[in-house]
Amino acid sequence: MYNPDLTAPVAAAPSGVVPNFTNPPNQALLAYSTLIVSLACVTLFTWIRFLVKLCIVGTLHVEDYIIPFAWLAAVGHVVPSFIIDDFAPIIHTWDMQLDVFSRFLLYFRLSSIFYNISMLLIKVAMLLQVLRIFVPRGSQSKTYYIVYLLIWLTCLYYIATVFAMVFTCIPVEKAWKPWIPGKCMSMGIIAMTTASVNLASDLAILALCQRVIWNVIKVDRKQRLKLSIVFCAGIVPCVFSALCLYYNSLMMHSNDFTYSAALMSLACYGEIASGMFVLFLPVLPRFFSWAKQKWHSSRTRRPSTSLDFSDIGVDENLEERSTKSMWHISWMETRELVVAEEAHSRSGQEVA
Repeated sequence: MYNPDLTAPVAAAPSGVVPNFTNPPNQALLAYSTLIVSLACVTLFTWIRFLVKLCIVGTLHVEDYIIPFAWLAAVGHVVPSFIIDDFAPIIHTWDMQLDVFSRFLLYFRLSSIFYNISMLLIKVAMLLQVLRIFVPRGSQSKTYYIVYLLIWLTCLYYIATVFAMVFTCIPVEKAWKPWIPGKCMSMGIIAMTTASVNLASDLAILALCQRVIWNVIKVDRKQRLKLSIVFCAGIVPCVFSALCLYYNSLMMHSNDFTYSAALMSLACYGEIASGMFVLFLPVLPRFFSWAKQKWHSSRTRRPSTSLDFSDIGVDENLEERSTKSMWHISWMETRELVVAEEAHSRSGQEVA
């Protein structure tokens, strides 16, 4: 069995650069600040949303049970990163010895597994939210089938990816001890594929929402514009997904693996936080409405004439006409929002 020198540098330093194993140049401030800010944002978005749904709206739906588990996975993604930053806070590969590199690979692998679990749950929650907002209960429109297709594809892909990341190498230990005998799949290809799928799915969800807003829902142009602007928040996860894809590509083609991987991780923190923000955004109208009522200490309530596009509840008069269920798709059918797809299906026409 090959016994390498674990005190040797992982990679050769560039010409004129002397490896520094004791106190290497690093970006610890950037690493820790990004971790802390992203974790704080994810936590706030998750639990404020949950409390609004539970305490103000009084109704929880399927995605509301999924999102806390996505938060747990996001915490699982961040904890190994904190451990990495304790001994390798964005440092160059040539400033890292082989034994330290082994620890880096182990925690980086754990972080990546939890990242994929979190992304799976976030995307499923997003799609369920889209289903609730835009597809009336009982409708089997084109949007309905597209959303469910995306849900199944998302589940199958991420489950397969997590399985592949756990068993990338035989024996498994070779994944973080590359010097031991065995075989491994290309982790770079898995990472690039995942980043590409993340970006493609984010763009698909964004495009689907905009299509329904502008081509399906029958409301006035002002209300469509409001909806469109709110759901344009989906651009933010797309930006971070694109950054993850870029740094994945850089990581695959760079001789400075640890530095590129650390920068890619920063983009991944932003991707999870922005995904939680998209899920959090629809509860803001109800929260502000509740806060305004409390502020004015008003016991009376006017019927809302604005478009309640979120899935966060209904007015009292609507509760009498609808049956609550955590699988409930939408309250829109009880309002003056007639989905064109449903009307077209009754007339035998297909909505594009």
